[in-house]
Amino acid sequence: MVNTVLGADRGAGNRGNLRCRLPETSLVCPRDRLRLVEKYRQLLRIPGAARFVTAGFIGRLPIAMISLGIVLLVTAQGGDYATAGMLTATFALAQAFISPLGLRWVDRVGQSATIPWLIVAEAIGLALFTVSVILGWPLVVQFVLAGISGACSPHIGSLVRARWAALLSGSPQLSSAFALEAVVDELVFIVGPLLVVSIALWFGEPVAMSATVVLLLIGSLWLVGQRSTQPAPHRVAAQAKPERMWSLALSIMLGIMVLLGGVFGAFEVTTVAFTRELGQEGATGVVLALYAGGSLIAGLVLGARPPLITLRSQTLLAATLLAAVGLPLIWVTDVWWLALLSFLAGSTVAPVLITTTGMVERAVPVSRITEALGLTISGLAVGFALGSTISGALVDQVSANAGFLLMVGCGMGLCILTAIGYRALRTTDQPRRTTLTTSD
Repeated sequence: MVNTVLGADRGAGNRGNLRCRLPETSLVCPRDRLRLVEKYRQLLRIPGAARFVTAGFIGRLPIAMISLGIVLLVTAQGGDYATAGMLTATFALAQAFISPLGLRWVDRVGQSATIPWLIVAEAIGLALFTVSVILGWPLVVQFVLAGISGACSPHIGSLVRARWAALLSGSPQLSSAFALEAVVDELVFIVGPLLVVSIALWFGEPVAMSATVVLLLIGSLWLVGQRSTQPAPHRVAAQAKPERMWSLALSIMLGIMVLLGGVFGAFEVTTVAFTRELGQEGATGVVLALYAGGSLIAGLVLGARPPLITLRSQTLLAATLLAAVGLPLIWVTDVWWLALLSFLAGSTVAPVLITTTGMVERAVPVSRITEALGLTISGLAVGFALGSTISGALVDQVSANAGFLLMVGCGMGLCILTAIGYRALRTTDQPRRTTLTTSD
């Protein structure tokens, strides 16, 4: 294990703060063959880490529940898949283009001072959206409420990753921490779909949507209450030239995430329609959970093993596999074959997400890292919006599994973009060498 010391900074005015002190001479872990479980256990032993990871898991569950909950709620109330897809897209696009402005605010002021306001606004928006669908309010009102909810999304995953970046910047452990977060994401997409489908089947779709609001409030407020591990705010200083975030590499990475989101959106909507057509609606959550389970296992393995190639090479390899393993889904006719192929297809997702997130952390200045990580989530949201909308139209106009064509197309596009941008991504080959301090 790298010789990283996490201790208390007991200087004046900073009592209890955490500082990550890293050696300047070695960035290679001498004990890189630690067992998988032990490596992640070491991460969670970092003071405060286990608590913010757990809170982040609870706060992220609604991510895997809201879009599916909207589809289930709208179609159960008599709406078609195209309308459900457009409402989901409205939420996702607002989340993608408006909510990053809130993350810029977070970088400058701090998580605890900003996030509670966004969480409460999103919760109110989601509650009113559910009521609007049940009572049949005008469609324009439903779209407005979905947009407001998405615009106020606090990007819980970005907040947690920013905490890891503050604690472990420059350390090889950061890659494992991002892998752990990808695993948490996959756990979210295993538990979330099963939870929302089960609640909808047993208690009704409105209750399922209400459950997302409750989980959002519990997890998010618990996370922002943990001030000892939040990154120090980077207030705007009087400087001649502000730090520049955008680059060709970041644009390519954002495009990768958009296409990955397209894979997610097409897969989710098409799976709902396909299982319903076969009269096996209860299998929806199982199939989605298996897809996420394959990704979870791949993420665990990737994060526990020392990298043999650069992050950009890992991304290109994972993108190639993602494009290849999705092809058989086009011809699937049975829900159990769908489940098996979904597990295999899911195993290629976490590697793309982990390596791209790692490259983003290396490509942007520290003062804008939460905003940049939020943009990657926004890229996923944009892709998800487009994927869910287009696949919903394909399902309505062609067949229940026609949306898998879009999923495969997005996978191939992701592979091509990564290959074309491979040279531009070389700027992410070296890890960041700075040290960050968290603040109370």
